[in-house]
Amino acid sequence: MRKTIPFSRIKELLAFLVVLFCLLFVTNRVDAQEISVTFKNSTLKEVLKAIEKQTTFTFVYNNNMVDANRKVSIDAKKMGITPVLNLLLKNTGYSYKIVEKQIIISPEKFSDESNPALPAGKRETNPSTVKSQQTDFMVIKGRVISSKGNEPVIGAYLLVVDSKKGTSTDLDGYFTLQVPVNSRKITISCLGYQRVDMDFNPANTSNFKLITLNDATEYLNEIVVQGYGSTTIKDATGAVSRLSSKEIESVPMGASVQSMLQGRAAGVNVMIQSASPTSPISVTIRGVSTLSSSGTQPLWVIDGVPDYSSNTTGDITNSLFNLNLSDLESIDILKDASATAIYGSRAANGVVMITTKRGIKGQAPTIDLNFKTGIQTLNSNDLKTLNVSEYKAFTETLGRQRINIDGNLGYSEKFFFDETKFLKINTSQWTPQMLELRSDAYMTGDTDWWEEMTQPAVTSQVDLSVRGGTENTNYYLSFGYTDINGLVKGGKSQLYTGRMNFETNVGKAVKIGITLSGSTRTANNKDALMKSIPRFRPDFQAYNPDGSINIVPTNTTIESPFITLYNRNDGVGKGLNGTAYLELKVLPGLKFRSAGTINFSGSSNDIFNKKGTQGYNSAYNYRSLTNTEYSTQVWDNTLNYAAVIGKHDIVAVLGQSTELFKYKTQNAYGEGFPDEVVLININSAATTGGRSDEYGSALASFFARVNYKYMNRYLVTATFRADGSSKFGPNNRWGYFPSGALAWIISEEKFMQPINNIVPYLKLRLSMGKSGSQNLGYYDWMTTLSAAPYTEQPGIKPYNLGNPSLQWENTTSTDVGIDFGLLKERLRGTVGYYSKRVDNLIYTGSVPTNSSYQTINQNVGSITNQGWEFELRGDVIKNTNMTLELGFNIATNSSIVNKLDGIQKEIVMPYYYEYVKLVAGGKLGDWYGYKSAGRYFTTAEEIFALRKINPTTGAQLNYRLAREVPGDPYIMDTDGDGVITKTDRVILGNFNPKFYGGFNIGFTYKNFYASAVFTYSYGAKRLWNYPYSAVTAGASTYNAYNYLQSAWNFNNDPQAALPRIGLTATYNGLSDFFIFDASFIRLNALNLNYRLPKRWFNKQFLTNVDITMQASNLLTITKYPGFDPQGNFGSTDMAQSYTVGTRTSQELIGVGSGIDYSAYPSSTTFSLGLKLTFK
Repeated sequence: MRKTIPFSRIKELLAFLVVLFCLLFVTNRVDAQEISVTFKNSTLKEVLKAIEKQTTFTFVYNNNMVDANRKVSIDAKKMGITPVLNLLLKNTGYSYKIVEKQIIISPEKFSDESNPALPAGKRETNPSTVKSQQTDFMVIKGRVISSKGNEPVIGAYLLVVDSKKGTSTDLDGYFTLQVPVNSRKITISCLGYQRVDMDFNPANTSNFKLITLNDATEYLNEIVVQGYGSTTIKDATGAVSRLSSKEIESVPMGASVQSMLQGRAAGVNVMIQSASPTSPISVTIRGVSTLSSSGTQPLWVIDGVPDYSSNTTGDITNSLFNLNLSDLESIDILKDASATAIYGSRAANGVVMITTKRGIKGQAPTIDLNFKTGIQTLNSNDLKTLNVSEYKAFTETLGRQRINIDGNLGYSEKFFFDETKFLKINTSQWTPQMLELRSDAYMTGDTDWWEEMTQPAVTSQVDLSVRGGTENTNYYLSFGYTDINGLVKGGKSQLYTGRMNFETNVGKAVKIGITLSGSTRTANNKDALMKSIPRFRPDFQAYNPDGSINIVPTNTTIESPFITLYNRNDGVGKGLNGTAYLELKVLPGLKFRSAGTINFSGSSNDIFNKKGTQGYNSAYNYRSLTNTEYSTQVWDNTLNYAAVIGKHDIVAVLGQSTELFKYKTQNAYGEGFPDEVVLININSAATTGGRSDEYGSALASFFARVNYKYMNRYLVTATFRADGSSKFGPNNRWGYFPSGALAWIISEEKFMQPINNIVPYLKLRLSMGKSGSQNLGYYDWMTTLSAAPYTEQPGIKPYNLGNPSLQWENTTSTDVGIDFGLLKERLRGTVGYYSKRVDNLIYTGSVPTNSSYQTINQNVGSITNQGWEFELRGDVIKNTNMTLELGFNIATNSSIVNKLDGIQKEIVMPYYYEYVKLVAGGKLGDWYGYKSAGRYFTTAEEIFALRKINPTTGAQLNYRLAREVPGDPYIMDTDGDGVITKTDRVILGNFNPKFYGGFNIGFTYKNFYASAVFTYSYGAKRLWNYPYSAVTAGASTYNAYNYLQSAWNFNNDPQAALPRIGLTATYNGLSDFFIFDASFIRLNALNLNYRLPKRWFNKQFLTNVDITMQASNLLTITKYPGFDPQGNFGSTDMAQSYTVGTRTSQELIGVGSGIDYSAYPSSTTFSLGLKLTFK
């Protein structure tokens, strides 16, 4: 029996985590250092020495003011430093103050009024010469700030060069430093800033009151997260793009970790299906590397753990949709083989490394409280449904045209025209104008169903986090709540997220850590109605005169809108992820790490459709209950080694990993319930059914990587991984994935020094390697059977024909790039070329019809993705009060089919999808269809003039495979045989853009910050399925979008944008009339932020107040006529399901997201935010 975790247990777990955090936090504060001292009539000096030995504190006092030989007595057992000092100094006339790791003893409280850089309580009257136990010293105080915005520099380290004494700045940049009077130099350093060396003069220390640090080469020193390790941008030998925490913070409300990648990295193409909060999102890096519908996504790795549930679907358990962006520290996108090969069989599509926030050692607690509220509105790109007068004129004209051509009343026409009177008309003399409408053809309503059934969607979000640490411990705790109202009335979703990252040192050799995250999402999803609203007839009244809902009559063939609105589609998704790890310093430079992860996610869905709301006026109601569970177990063990030997720098990792994935689902459904309120349990239905599925997979891996650097300029990386997957047969279970990379930091050479100010950084890199893909079913290598009960007796039937010879998809990549920094690195960028050849492509092919099986997975050929990438970032203005940053990226990609299996010349999608095929030498994403002459047949005489006579039979040959009529497009006879057949189809364009990318602007002036992100794409051709389906399907009682008004009609409009509705020869009718240019430029994100001046509030507790305004999808410049030039693709990643006979597949060979189904308009979002920071 399946067990679910009730939400109350989740709350209990979160409460336990909060209590655990509090305990860890409390025990690691100052008083966590337990002290036991017992002295009787001993000197104060002796007692202080004993305390120093048991703690990390150092005592500072002036021998002229404090009598260190004074006799004192104390008896303290396992007490904190504060109660010990209170007991020791009681009745002595001395007081103390703890500053960082120093305890200053004095006869009175400090009054440091001489330093205006210090706030009250942190100033000193005059630096005093104080006698320590070993030498004379001075205590100096001051503050370290950044030259960029005068912000405090946290964690800057001040070192007295001669004595090796030092201290760090606190959260406000303040420091207190004990300096021997005979010292001469003090250095101040901090990651990301240029080091400062300052002369020390005990007679004048005013230069230490306020110290300013300038930004260092931040770009080169940024840490890049790799698999099982990290490096810097300067030392990276692979192609890597990075998003910093600053970029993540500026992402508009409602974005996901997938959607925020739009336009921010070269070679990363992101397509969002719709404005739905959990819309499927397609992310491709450097082109499509597989034919699998679910295999185009990159590998998503969160805090070092591959994530199995991060797919493109809108499942409410999807971890990427439920990931709180406020928890993210950085995102690193690994693109070439050198960077990705450590992940072997899952790295062919690239790897996205997500790092969440951690605490900072030695930092007092920082509390961030973030409020946001926003509104989402539909944006239809001028595509609107017909109003009631337009609808009547459109359907009447269309019906008369159809009857005129076919000579009879079709199914739809019978709802509008009087069939009895039509049959009485003399068919040899009648005209379309003689047709009479039925008296009940149209109703008296005038309803805008978009207005009635949709609303501006209000979203609210609250995020709370606590971050800090002590000398040995760091912690991060967060909680998030998001309330989303749907664009369709009644739709609603609520998301709760929680995270705890904790890490502590146990002694000097052991580190332990734990990462816990959880989420719960509830949803009442009405988004499916977006497909139905455009069909609802505007002549239906929404309400009766008495205010009750108008029930749609049974003869209308469509569902009742408002009744449909009250259908139920409730879902609950829960996820819990936990990772515990241990790090052990085995030897100097050698570290062992073991990490175990358990991930659980599950969902339950309850769907109830009322009578008359399942697309047509059904006499039955329907209910479905589905429960799904995912679980993943991962265990990683690694040995990391790092050493610097003279001019040689070596970093290596050796590791082993095992992963186990399990999936389970149960569904029960019923149709025909006696009522729709009480008796709706499944057993009450007239017809019931159900099914269950359970499957899993395992992966065992061994891997190694060595990074070698010589003289800080010559770099070599070698990587190897072996993966064993249960998805393949015994003879092909293991795949081996090596890679190598070379890099030369040219700017470190002596001959570059004369132009160092112009070209301070220049690196040439080259990488080659192999990665793979195991994107196939769990048991595709095995021949399987399925249940087939017959006459109430159990039975089995063939289900899947196995292929034990099925091999891994192997991707061989070559990457050449130049990374550069110019003009003191104010201009930074990279340019590169890549080539990825994919062999052993896995494809679901047909088997002979006389077989009991229908399909088999097989390796069919190879493709090559190749292209250029260019990224450029620049600091146009960079001074204390103002900065202006610009960024630009562009990428190209071409996918070439190298060969097929040697037997087939092409692979063509059957029936309706014949316009998609693979051809050796062709490109992935090509559209195959008929090229028109840009006009229509206008007269019967013109049509007859093009017909030929069969020389054998004497029969007249149609110009096309079916007869032509006026309004059909004039198709070009490309093969010159005088008739239009399938051989006349040509390439009409390619779904993949010729180039794409983004550009961004960031501007800072004092406390104000603004940023904007633009995305663009050029040259992609999309099939707009809405007019294609409408034109080929013919007349309908449904409402329509205004674009169909541009179709040809019997008024003989030669400039019509579309052929006539009811186009002849629908089975091969795709032409260039339905392929549209999807080029665009979009203002994807706008962010405005203002930080209130600190003088406006009590900065002792509330340190920062930020007010933000954000917007997304503000402007799109495009000629594309549909809702969105990128959205509304199929339900799967790069494919739309089709069914031919009993064969079902999800393979549209890389063009699925090039088909626009116009199911959901795009949207624009505006939000306001308030962020409070407490320290």
